[in-house]
Amino acid sequence: MTNKTTYEELKCVGFNPKFERLEAVVHIKKSSGYGGNLCSGGTPEYVRFYVDWDDTGTWEDLGVVSFKAFNIPGTKPLEYAVSVPLDAKKKWCIKENLPKVRAILSWNATPPADTPDFVPVWGNSLDAYIQVDALRFVLLKDILELEAVNIPENIMELVDLEKEITLKEPEKLSLPKLLQIYKDKEVPEHRFGFSQINRLLGKDTFSPGLKAAESSSKSISAASAVSLHDTLIETGFDLAKIPGIIEGLVPVSLGDTTYEELKCIGLNTTLDELAGVIEVKKASGYSGGLCTAGSDEYVAFWADWGDGAGWTYVGTSLVNVHDIKNVPSGELQYAVFLPVNLTGRRKPCNEGPKVVKIRAILSWEVAPPVWDPNYIPRWGNRRDTLVHIPPGPTVEEGDHTPYISVVGNMGIDDIDSSTGLATGNGVMAAFTASESPFGGVVTICGHIAFPPNTFTGGGMSAMPLKYRVFVRRSLPGEPWQQLTNSFNVKLVDQVGSSFTGPYNHTQKLDSDGYYTYLEDLEGNERRFVEGFVLAKWITSSPMDGMWEICMEAFDPVTLTTYPALNADGTDQIIRVMIDNTWPTPDLSITGYTRDGNEYPAEECGAFRKGDIIHGTYSMKNDYIRSFYLRAEPLGPANGGELCVQPGTVPCTSSSGWSTPPSVTRVYPSQIVSTNGEEGVWSLNTEEMDPCGYIMRLHGSDRTIVNSGSIGHYSGKSVGFCLLKKG
Repeated sequence: MTNKTTYEELKCVGFNPKFERLEAVVHIKKSSGYGGNLCSGGTPEYVRFYVDWDDTGTWEDLGVVSFKAFNIPGTKPLEYAVSVPLDAKKKWCIKENLPKVRAILSWNATPPADTPDFVPVWGNSLDAYIQVDALRFVLLKDILELEAVNIPENIMELVDLEKEITLKEPEKLSLPKLLQIYKDKEVPEHRFGFSQINRLLGKDTFSPGLKAAESSSKSISAASAVSLHDTLIETGFDLAKIPGIIEGLVPVSLGDTTYEELKCIGLNTTLDELAGVIEVKKASGYSGGLCTAGSDEYVAFWADWGDGAGWTYVGTSLVNVHDIKNVPSGELQYAVFLPVNLTGRRKPCNEGPKVVKIRAILSWEVAPPVWDPNYIPRWGNRRDTLVHIPPGPTVEEGDHTPYISVVGNMGIDDIDSSTGLATGNGVMAAFTASESPFGGVVTICGHIAFPPNTFTGGGMSAMPLKYRVFVRRSLPGEPWQQLTNSFNVKLVDQVGSSFTGPYNHTQKLDSDGYYTYLEDLEGNERRFVEGFVLAKWITSSPMDGMWEICMEAFDPVTLTTYPALNADGTDQIIRVMIDNTWPTPDLSITGYTRDGNEYPAEECGAFRKGDIIHGTYSMKNDYIRSFYLRAEPLGPANGGELCVQPGTVPCTSSSGWSTPPSVTRVYPSQIVSTNGEEGVWSLNTEEMDPCGYIMRLHGSDRTIVNSGSIGHYSGKSVGFCLLKKG
């Protein structure tokens, strides 16, 4: 049996065009069947993503991510979110860009790469259409290719065709323009005029959404109704329709989901982010097409932390949407996400699971008020769910204990403390590590508990926390070395419902030798550090070996230092293996067999069709991932037979021969040591075309390079000429 969703089910997948991120939400449905309780290793739930850019059935693998599921008693489902970046192929706004995406959920077994039709035993797959944001600049040559543009050739020779031209900011359409574009479309006036009419009335005279008890036509005063009546007539609205427009502004009992609906919400337990997926259901009614500013879908989040305070406002996120004419399925799937600082909300695994209630309210064009968790939007809906906060040390309000959660794009739970090697899926870059060391720039990410409200929209207000990050070789008596380099982070600022960023910021030490903690995730004026980056550690080959990482936070107001702690309250020290040494390849041609006789040979020598060419190879490194040896070009060589075997014993007729002549070794599945391999090879040229050839040896190691990809790559080749017989 396959596609069983008894225990887990992928429910939603959507895309955030601004941040170029795919989000998926998974329901965990049972209280057991996940490998153990919170103090065990649990079991992984994998989600692999694909994109089909042109809806032609050609899928591009975007990588796999995962989260850990555990046996957790109580009400279900628990909703989890996962995310991968999508480097979108953008187009002009005059071209609708609607790729198809696919997500495949598989419990405890990684969906194989480049297999978009894979059917999991436990899990399921979902397809969705998404909308990619339009280009905000074009190349001059693209403009000149338009039919209406005709430039004399002698002028064209003087023009830099690669010059980038920045486009104007998209226009927010006025009420008269909206009236014109929706004149012959089935979009009611109280829909397309909703936000503009609200602004005409003023915030004190009209509420676009209400508490359930207040949902009545009395929400608009008589004086305001008269004023609005006159304004709508001046704008060009049909006099007979105006009473219906005014009545249509009042929320219905549960919110109107005709145009958009919040389908899923969940917690990304790796990134500490709440996520939501929104289904946009219509072709029009979103304040204009891709060449306009369109409109915004706001999602406000509340949490009941179980502390007796009831619903607590967490924050608001949004995604921009537009009129889209040609949606293949009729709906588009969008996503929002909101970083949350959960450091002070965790508890040790032996104290049981921390399950909290989450409420999210979707509201089109008007952000839900931050004081009202019972708000009913005019356009949108409300969803409640349960999420699980992973274990961690108990931290009380006012305690600023830091916690490192990600090193080199790997969750710290996926790094073996005895070897310093990582196994699992990348957190923000969708790669899969297998007993992998770290190299290049090692990004260190995490949070500090209960930071003060330092960001007020105009800069910093309260005194921000400070922190330092240290590393040392994992040897007795080695001193800690403080990281002091400057590095770039990306920030997103939120003031009310207005967002700025992501923009670049250089993080550097202050005069006291500390980095400033920039993140502020409380209230309605917030600052996000993309990827919650704390430090970037620059490593090199002389540093190869085992290292340790730790950090401390400092409160400049109380002059208190807080060391990072593990979930059990012990000092947090993370051990990682550093490897910046590339694989070392070697390849040679040593001889050949002709008519049963052995002859010595030289590189770049000439052979006759039918000769069996011999040589040696080696690919060495402490952490080999894979290598291949093959004859190129592949077309003329296709009929050749290749034998590759470790050791010094020559290939014989009873050895393993491969046609076409290409052999790959992969650690550990295809019997190659972590230290690599050396051996002999033979190439039977009987069925190869006469041609110039090379034997190519190419391989990589398992190192996580610059926290973003797997492998240092290296190779070597030797050439030869294959002549006709005779």
